[in-house]
Amino acid sequence: MAVHYDELWKNIIEKLFPHFLAFFMPKLYADVDLSLGYVFLDKELQEIKLKGKRGKNITDKLVKVRLKNGEEKWLLIHLEVQGKHEEDFGNRMFRYFYRIYDKYDVSITALALLTYKTDKLYDFNYDVYGTIHNYRYNTAYIGNYLEEDLLNDKNPFALVCLAVQYDRSYRKDEDKKFSLKRKLIRMLRERNYKRDEIIELLEFIDDALYLTDTMKNKIFETEAMNILEEDEPMAYISGFRRRAMEEGRLEGELKGKLEGELKGKLEGKLEGMLKGLMEGVQGMLEIRFGEVPGDIRNKIQAISDIGKLESLKEAIKRTDDFAQIQKML
Repeated sequence: MAVHYDELWKNIIEKLFPHFLAFFMPKLYADVDLSLGYVFLDKELQEIKLKGKRGKNITDKLVKVRLKNGEEKWLLIHLEVQGKHEEDFGNRMFRYFYRIYDKYDVSITALALLTYKTDKLYDFNYDVYGTIHNYRYNTAYIGNYLEEDLLNDKNPFALVCLAVQYDRSYRKDEDKKFSLKRKLIRMLRERNYKRDEIIELLEFIDDALYLTDTMKNKIFETEAMNILEEDEPMAYISGFRRRAMEEGRLEGELKGKLEGELKGKLEGKLEGMLKGLMEGVQGMLEIRFGEVPGDIRNKIQAISDIGKLESLKEAIKRTDDFAQIQKML
């Protein structure tokens, strides 16, 4: 399945805009008075929007902010999800600029986000017999960020950039993507993000690093619920429902029950449920306590009682005492 980055970016930019501004445009962030709010100008953007090439994933956002000195500024955000540069990119950025400036006569700054690695500048240069114009704008190359720097950056958009990088590097490697998704989950748990921020990041990470393996998805869902520390994952369920619809089936309850692929054969369904619960319990232990010792893994894999595995899940959610979990095995 192709990742719909345009919708993912539109959503997370709107929901976590102050963090977005701090990460990609720190100088502007320092001057903006967020206490006065900010406004996404979707209607105004539609009136000047350029037609994109068919099949291209393009995200545009226009935001009105106020500075601490009282001035009003408009920020144009242009995101292109593509694998290589195109020579007309600077031309398109300039056309956006002059359309906004001509129609609304406001102060504008612009930011272009590119997801691939490149050192190319996309300035717009015009020089015809002495009539000269150079248009330069802010550019962020997500593919150029160093992984180590992103891992050490506490801004939520560092995790967003990591998810994008991991998808581009390991798009066809499900095992690697699964491992990296779980790593990002651990980082979510270690950081003091607000609840709504965690939900938005889970949604982005889940869809950006899309997996087709039902069992791996179930483990990820279990760990996501553990992060949220509740029985139901609330708004975050939307991403799972989309995936279930795409696969042509509903996932069932999100508390460990799986829809078996053995079409109603009781033994097969029971085996699938047990396996899913075992892996879910081990995944939750890793999130809460770190690496699980081999003898503990063996004891978990020897459990054939679904009720006992469910009880283990609930206990892991509610205790920080690893010794208590060991006593239950």
